Amino acid sequence: MSYASDLTDEQGALLEPGFNDPGKRGPKHGPDLRRVVDGMLYISHTGCQWRLLPESFGPWTRVWSQFRRWSRNGTWARALTVLHRAAREAEGRAQATPSMVVIDTHLARGASNGGLTFHDRGGAYGRTKGAKHVVAVDVTGLPLGALAVPASMHENRTTELMLEHLASQRVSGRPGLVLVDRGPLRPPGA
Repeated sequence: MSYASDLTDEQGALLEPGFNDPGKRGPKHGPDLRRVVDGMLYISHTGCQWRLLPESFGPWTRVWSQFRRWSRNGTWARALTVLHRAAREAEGRAQATPSMVVIDTHLARGASNGGLTFHDRGGAYGRTKGAKHVVAVDVTGLPLGALAVPASMHENRTTELMLEHLASQRVSGRPGLVLVDRGPLRPPGA
């Protein structure tokens, strides 16, 4: 059975080398790897619970454990890099990696029922509970990376973490200009 969230053959061929990287114990799923990836995309597309994953994708525990493994070892970040480079190439960009990166953060507040509000804790400079989402894009709006950090973390530190993350994934090389909330930040040595 096929679903709207399934990879096309072209998409599968583009991403397969990254997903098929052999680990210490060899390839994890061999021939049914595409079915496992399609199961992950089905979860992402529909928002259903892991345990309600249709049986056509195989055991939900197998799909879930592979998703967790790839999330921890950076496979998803590398897949994003492959997709980003392919999109830039399709747009006719001269360089595979961007020379300018835009980084923004968004506060993800917790539940709204009960407790002190954001402003009761002293606003942006007080002790803020929850998390911040840090997102990096190129000038065309294509995503480069995303991180979740504690909400109390300073903007400068979130920018440093994102630049370290992009460098470790070899996404942006050495960008000439990084735009953040408070204005441009020139990377060291640029």
